[in-house]
Amino acid sequence: MEFKEFEGRSVDEAIVQAMRAFRVSFEELDIEVITEASKGFLGMGGKSAKIKARLIEEDDEDSPVESGNFADENRSEPELSENQAKTEIPEEILNKTKSVLEGIITRMRLEYDVLLRPDGVLEISGDGSGLLIGKHGQTLDAIQFIINRIANKNRDDAVHITVDTEKYRQRHIDRLKDIGEKMGNKAKKTGKPVSLEKMNPYDRRIIHMTLKADKELTTRSIGEGVFKRVVIQPRTRKSSR
Repeated sequence: MEFKEFEGRSVDEAIVQAMRAFRVSFEELDIEVITEASKGFLGMGGKSAKIKARLIEEDDEDSPVESGNFADENRSEPELSENQAKTEIPEEILNKTKSVLEGIITRMRLEYDVLLRPDGVLEISGDGSGLLIGKHGQTLDAIQFIINRIANKNRDDAVHITVDTEKYRQRHIDRLKDIGEKMGNKAKKTGKPVSLEKMNPYDRRIIHMTLKADKELTTRSIGEGVFKRVVIQPRTRKSSR
């Protein structure tokens, strides 16, 4: 895929524009910074930041978990929850990013509180409207991306901070697991493959992990690019009478 150019008042803003345009997370983009933003002289003649972005070629991105015989794989699998595999984050980093997130919320003129959960997640507590989640979680992902850019500035050992609101992250995982189980049962009942909607790599992994232990099913991904469909297929088809 060819690069597309994006502009913003900062590199971070330009990257968020790219994430929205491609409807993917930061990790799924190949990004090149063309120019940093500049303020100009006395606030005049400033320049926007420019970047080039494209979807990462994904030939090997899913390979550890997306095979035709997924249940027989003996490789190390990624965890369902990013929090489970997260390394311990220094307290000073968590407190700093909590303050930054509070500043972002204030500048958005929203009345939300930011809580630091015992598991290290920054939880935005608000009116329950889902405003900060956005379509398919895009707004929440964009905020999380900015927080992690700030947290990892000038750091050699990268950390990953999760930003959540209304327990969206876990609800999203639970919803995908429920879909996987229901569609798996449908495939076993009908004896026919079931194809799910296109998903990003992280969501596909959740479906694969959910059905991994089921000896009656296999799962695989089909399609090109970042978004692919998961096909759930029974190992033995029902015989027609």
